[in-house]
Amino acid sequence: MPNNPPPPPSDPAHLDAAWLAWHLREAGLLQEATIQSVRCEPFGESVGFLSRMAKLVPTYSSQNPALPQSLVLKMETQHPNFRAVADRLRAFDREVGFYQNMASQTPTRLPKMYAGNAEGGGGWLLMEDLSHLKPGDQVHGLSNSQVETALGHIAAVHATFWENPQLQNFAWLPEHDFWFREDLRGIWPRFRDNYELRIGHEAKTLIEWILANCEQLDAAIAQRSHTLVHGDLRGDNLLLGEPGSEDEVLILDWQTVTQSLGAIDVAMLIGGSDPPAERAGHYQELFEAWFDVLSSHGVRHYSKKDALTDLRLALLSCLRIPLKVFLELKGPKFRNAREAQLADCFILRHTSAALEFDAKSAMPY
Repeated sequence: MPNNPPPPPSDPAHLDAAWLAWHLREAGLLQEATIQSVRCEPFGESVGFLSRMAKLVPTYSSQNPALPQSLVLKMETQHPNFRAVADRLRAFDREVGFYQNMASQTPTRLPKMYAGNAEGGGGWLLMEDLSHLKPGDQVHGLSNSQVETALGHIAAVHATFWENPQLQNFAWLPEHDFWFREDLRGIWPRFRDNYELRIGHEAKTLIEWILANCEQLDAAIAQRSHTLVHGDLRGDNLLLGEPGSEDEVLILDWQTVTQSLGAIDVAMLIGGSDPPAERAGHYQELFEAWFDVLSSHGVRHYSKKDALTDLRLALLSCLRIPLKVFLELKGPKFRNAREAQLADCFILRHTSAALEFDAKSAMPY
């Protein structure tokens, strides 16, 4: 076997069997057998904004149940807007770095990474195929029980890395670097013209305050307790198995992992994936599903009052998400119905969540 791998494919559909064989041998999975051919089955669009994925089904020269019968190849997106975001965030540097350096310490079930490479924001990962599990759906939303379960899993991650100095050791792991954190004042007039009647006067006023005081809000968040944050926790980035099983919730897509306020993940999941009619009357339960796991996993000197303040700050910060999604999906002239539905979900759910949790009471005046 050559010392250097064959060049990676530019498209999963053009993958060379020799490339896959080289990496499976390096991972210690492929011994005597060879790969005769590889079938590529692309996954649906509009699930991963910053990447594209395909299922790979290799044909081996001899059968061995220990060999993966299928794998997932994840590569950078070809969508120009999202590719620019992925490059700015160095998305593959983060995800490859996370799996290579932190996944083994992460107390939740993750897909195995067999191989990966990151260069200049782009790259690829070869991963365990878990397509037999049910994918979460951003548009359909999650039930309260699914949200509570996912919050318990991410809380265990937050607790493991809570104020952990190890987070400072990795150049690929920035602080407070979220995909929605930018100056979005330019898109506000177009957004307002299309959505102000639907989100209501109170939400409109709240967003205007945030756009005028982003630096003050971000500075307040920077003073709070930090941990490892997923950075894009929502339905489309979850796989759902049988409740109580090892696979009950798998959190995918760690391309936006960062150091910041743990409550950002909570605000993203509740505000983006729990429909208002479903979460009505369950706000305290959802918050406590996260806080109680933090406490039970050893997070000390963090009161429920402090945690609620952090959640409200996070909900304020996440009110930039609707504008960023509207901008990147080129609203209101969306390419297809799915993107229009996604925009509506982000916009209407995040604004209602901020109001329902009284996020404005945490405004750092």
